[in-house]
Amino acid sequence: GFRCNVALSEGRLSELLEAEITTMAMMEARNMSLQDVMDLGKAPASLPALLNEELPVRYARRISMLEALPLWQTKESIRHVREMYVKSFKELRMVDNLSEFELRLCLAKIKRRHCRTNLLVQGFKEYLHHEELSEQQINDWLNEFFKLRISTNLLISQFLEMADDASQGSEADTNLDSYQSSISNQCDPLKIARHAADVIAKLCEQWYGRSPKIVVTDAAAMNGAQQEPFTFVPRYMFYILTELLKNSVRATVEHAAGQEMGPVTLVVSTGKGITSLRVSDQGGGIPADRLAHVWSYLYTTAQPQDYPVTRDGVDAPSELQRLEMSLQPRGSLSLIDENSEEHDHRILMRSPLAGLGCGLPLSRLYAEYMGGRVKLQTMPRYGTDVFVYLNSLGSRRSAP
Repeated sequence: GFRCNVALSEGRLSELLEAEITTMAMMEARNMSLQDVMDLGKAPASLPALLNEELPVRYARRISMLEALPLWQTKESIRHVREMYVKSFKELRMVDNLSEFELRLCLAKIKRRHCRTNLLVQGFKEYLHHEELSEQQINDWLNEFFKLRISTNLLISQFLEMADDASQGSEADTNLDSYQSSISNQCDPLKIARHAADVIAKLCEQWYGRSPKIVVTDAAAMNGAQQEPFTFVPRYMFYILTELLKNSVRATVEHAAGQEMGPVTLVVSTGKGITSLRVSDQGGGIPADRLAHVWSYLYTTAQPQDYPVTRDGVDAPSELQRLEMSLQPRGSLSLIDENSEEHDHRILMRSPLAGLGCGLPLSRLYAEYMGGRVKLQTMPRYGTDVFVYLNSLGSRRSAP
């Protein structure tokens, strides 16, 4: 076909792209189920075109959501997040849609940039403080925004993982990676649970100088059964478990006040397409007057921090400041020192246990997005149990 190149000034190009945001924000993004995402592997050659078509629409709609907030221009953190998405939108529109290599580079850059999306939470605290939005309105908005982000990130992760595997060929690493953010049909809940327990115990020891014993129990082995293959996103499971364990060990240490501590227990049961997890502690429970707020993005059981030093990635364990980097293709495109599990672990170990809140509501959001559930039961002045039920993706069974 005939192609004509027209020279545009940088300012004029920016204006045209801004106009595209307005137009695309009115378009409907394609409704893709988890099965649809899993099926992308059957036709990997079509994925770059799908991403070039879908991602700008999804980012434009998210920019529209931000611009619909009252007085958003006066909220520095929300203004910053909007500018971040605008920049990403423009970069995507400028990518050569015939070059998979350029698209991979672009998406890796966007993933690094978007690890600051958590700044939104601080902006919404201002809305609540000035009574511009109610807590329920804020939670509903954040749920919708983060849910859209999960679906988009999963789509990107599948592409980057497939592109990475294709470039590595037979040398692709098939070992379980707790930080893998794409769907794995070899997800091992017990291994992820043990890794999460090890990481959080060491983090607690470093932060408080002591840690309760974290006991991981394999319920299947207790009944003479073997673990079955489980299809899930390892990183989502790891995120959920580290958040729950972090809450439990911190509550246990602070409730013990220097005295003997009871253990934190993590029970893992996988079978027939369902993984059930239970995290139990003797950390004093949650006071009855606070129970209604534990699923709020604006609530934290710990002393809140005004600056989000521990929550750069909303879909990563809160302490992993640059875990988003691990979505970048491994190999020639990656920064090996910043993408390795050792790097993620090192960042986790130098961060505090208390975050901005977010942990419980985001854990529930991830579970529900993947077709599961999170339930909490607490006994004030004694302890808390949190139950997590997850479906093996592609399974017809439903979590109880």
